[in-house]
Amino acid sequence: LDNVTTMLLMAPITIKIALTMGINPLSLLIPEVLASNVGGISTLIGTPTNILIGSYARLSFNDFLINLTPGVVMALVVLAIYVSLRYRKEYATTSSQLSDAMRERLRESGRITEPVKLRKAGLIFAVMLVLFVMGDAIHLVPAVTAIMGAVAMLLWVAPDVEDMLAVVDWTTLMFFIALFMTVGALQEVGLISMIATGIGNLVGQNLTAAVLVVVWSAALLSGVIDNIPFTATMLPVIAYLTRTIPGAENNVLWYALSIGAAMGGNSTLIGASPNLVTAGISERAGFRITYLQFLKVGLPATLLTVAVGTVWLLIRF
Repeated sequence: LDNVTTMLLMAPITIKIALTMGINPLSLLIPEVLASNVGGISTLIGTPTNILIGSYARLSFNDFLINLTPGVVMALVVLAIYVSLRYRKEYATTSSQLSDAMRERLRESGRITEPVKLRKAGLIFAVMLVLFVMGDAIHLVPAVTAIMGAVAMLLWVAPDVEDMLAVVDWTTLMFFIALFMTVGALQEVGLISMIATGIGNLVGQNLTAAVLVVVWSAALLSGVIDNIPFTATMLPVIAYLTRTIPGAENNVLWYALSIGAAMGGNSTLIGASPNLVTAGISERAGFRITYLQFLKVGLPATLLTVAVGTVWLLIRF
């Protein structure tokens, strides 16, 4: 699943689990969103940045799976060790004692109330997953598969549209609208293009230098700009470098942008969409994630995982 969708599904569940265990939900939510940003790199549909890169560079679902998954697994192992150490005091205070009221509430929350709709939605999802994997062979782009799945859900599952609109996180959506307007203004005045052009001039004809600069500049700038507009701006720059640098035809620079942008989004609260979505859900539950709180955990995690991702790219390519 896309990492935003993953956090929409997991965050409410995680808050209940944390409260049941008697620990601060943030000690599970923040590591979880960090993991979703890293894990999403392994497939074409795992992050919005990969969707942008795959569409522009004509990379398939399996291209990401083959070339990035081993590095992602390595980064997730390092991330798991880091958060286990970072939150070791919180995790040590967990309690497995459940009151009867909490046990009954969890049982009620976990009851499947509409099994027919669940089976229909599950079947549509399974077909979509097959099309994502096999779409390249039949010239079906992922965007078309996603639209087909959405239309099938609306027609066959027939959800109540008004109920769907009522649970949309409009506050977070308005934030994104304002953020992209601001970034669009910066792009119009040429600031982002100047940064991208400077990167191109810096690396020259050296492929290793290009990989290092693309990965780390993407990681650092994604935490400030938001990784989606940054990735969109960098696409023509990476295309130019891929054409002009000897040896870059193996698409390593596209994968470098993928790793840098997605993992770099972990450094700040505004660095990636899942971060803000999770913060919105957490705040509605009464647990606010501040910018500084996220930075203290996310920045070291970003440095560690990007380092692992960089090593994997140098080994793989």
